[in-house]
Amino acid sequence: MDRDLRSRQQKSRGGSFSRPAQKRTLGDRMGLEKKQPQRSRGKSGQHAGTPGPQPQQRRAKQQRTPRTRPQLNPQKEGYTPGAPRRQRRVTQAELLRQRNRRRALGVLGVLAVLALGAIVSVNLLFKVTAFRVETFDRTTPADTGIYTEDEIVAALGIEQGSSLFGFSTTDKTIQLQAKFPYLDNVQVDIQLPGTVVIKVRPATERFACMYSGGWVVLSDSLKILRSDVSQPEGLTVLSCSLSSDFTPTPGNFVVPVTYNSLLAGDTATAETAQVTTALDVLTQMMDEMDAEGLTDGVTAIDITDLSNLSFRYQDRIQVLLGNNNRLDYKIRLASVAILDPDKGLSASDKGTLDVSYQQTDGEIKGYFAPDEPEPTPTPTPEPEEDAEDGDAASGSSSGDSAAASQDTDSE
Repeated sequence: MDRDLRSRQQKSRGGSFSRPAQKRTLGDRMGLEKKQPQRSRGKSGQHAGTPGPQPQQRRAKQQRTPRTRPQLNPQKEGYTPGAPRRQRRVTQAELLRQRNRRRALGVLGVLAVLALGAIVSVNLLFKVTAFRVETFDRTTPADTGIYTEDEIVAALGIEQGSSLFGFSTTDKTIQLQAKFPYLDNVQVDIQLPGTVVIKVRPATERFACMYSGGWVVLSDSLKILRSDVSQPEGLTVLSCSLSSDFTPTPGNFVVPVTYNSLLAGDTATAETAQVTTALDVLTQMMDEMDAEGLTDGVTAIDITDLSNLSFRYQDRIQVLLGNNNRLDYKIRLASVAILDPDKGLSASDKGTLDVSYQQTDGEIKGYFAPDEPEPTPTPTPEPEEDAEDGDAASGSSSGDSAAASQDTDSE
């Protein structure tokens, strides 16, 4: 009985055993709280207060609903009437390319600003304020040879107050080398904030080289200093092959033609097959002679044939070197034979010193062949005919005198 009564009370209150009846508050009873309208049941029989569909169900409904696409602006360029186009999806690679493109444009913009600033600063800040002439070891005052520092500075053609970077140092160097042949080496540099530095080395007359039109005077670096019709005195005679179109222009350099008779035929060996120019051989010879103390006594050098090199010392000893193989040892051996007073030649010896022969074991020995002395001329005797004629003349004169005396006696 109690169970049936309890079940009827529950059905009359809420109609459901799972949800108890809501209690009314004092404010609700007195009309102080606003009542919420009761929600009607749905088709499925659920009360309005029951929770709605789960989040997964809502997400599925949202996916099924088509999205509204933005309408294209008819006033934009490239608009075509019709259905709205489908927007292309931007990939991650395109986003990365766009970012790299923006970064590159930013770097280029910074570089452009820096370049513009550098140009403005160079043209406005760095001006030529001073000139300095010095040697290559940075010592002053510089040895300028036959020229003066004022002549060299004036030949540059650079005015004070002009831009320090408004000229080419290479062009100015070539210009000074052509204008001043007696400067063996010239170099034009700049020194911040506004100094033009001119490094010089004077040229020394060293060689006299004969060509088809006369003689040219050369420096140590084979720079043409001047030309002359006759042979200059006191200079080392350089015998070398020149080009067919050689023209002696002061300020230019002579480049000897390289010729090796061994390489021209089939007798070339591995020692002589090395690629060496005549200028390199001459430079090596001069360096070795200077190191051994032979430079002052050398009067002639022959580099016409690189397989038959030679030089002449004091116009009395002809030194044969052969090819340029072991050239340093050959010149050292020749210097000992010429300059050593105990083991070498005497100061009066004349002849040919051959240091070009190399034995099978690699050792090089020198051989000296003295010049044959000229025979002493014998005095020429008086001819006998003259003596006989003299005797005959004396006899005839005596006979005449005797005849004359007889004539006088007869009278």
